[in-house]
Amino acid sequence: MLNPRGILFDLDGTLVDTSRDITANINRAFESLGYPQLSHETILSHVGYGAHFLVQKCLQINTPDIKVDDKLVTEIWEKFRDFYRNHIVDEAQPYPGVIEFLRDESRPMGVISNKPEEMVKGVLRELNLSQHFKFSWGRDTLPVSKPDPEVIRYGIHELGIELPGDVCMLGDNPVDTIAAKGAGAISIALSYGFSSVDMLEKEEPDFLYHSFEEFSKTIQSN
Repeated sequence: MLNPRGILFDLDGTLVDTSRDITANINRAFESLGYPQLSHETILSHVGYGAHFLVQKCLQINTPDIKVDDKLVTEIWEKFRDFYRNHIVDEAQPYPGVIEFLRDESRPMGVISNKPEEMVKGVLRELNLSQHFKFSWGRDTLPVSKPDPEVIRYGIHELGIELPGDVCMLGDNPVDTIAAKGAGAISIALSYGFSSVDMLEKEEPDFLYHSFEEFSKTIQSN
């Protein structure tokens, strides 16, 4: 039975299924600049390392013969950001069991995402989840981001907890497990998000759950 003193969460694919909004807004950005659309699965396969990386990888796949430079990536990223601001939760929904768990949980909690902070806070605000967290950070909040374990150490400190082993970090991407293990926190991988079970198992998380409800049944009530 898990009994942490604090909990850290990834956002996309962990607390909220944002997959359709991410892919729709990437494709809106491509369409607005005359590029072909990409499949939902192709776009999702590159989520986890931040929006700029996502745009860069999708552009390389979309138009492999074109020279991908920072100026072009930034132009598409800015289009993506603008579309996302207006379509941030068209389809996004918390995963089953998330709302109930957050509502009943009294341990300090925080969100550490590789999504831009503006979008992290926007999703949480629009879905009425912000009040459950002491903080909600994005890739641009601190000088470091996942998989660097330093961002988890910052989060543990922000929760007011001294020992890393008293905090668990939940995420659906290998970067979450790598960062958590590097910081000495309990690493919990979630297979219902955007990464395959094989990818998650490769990093040897402390726990692997296949639904949020499976996690919530395993953690000791407080």
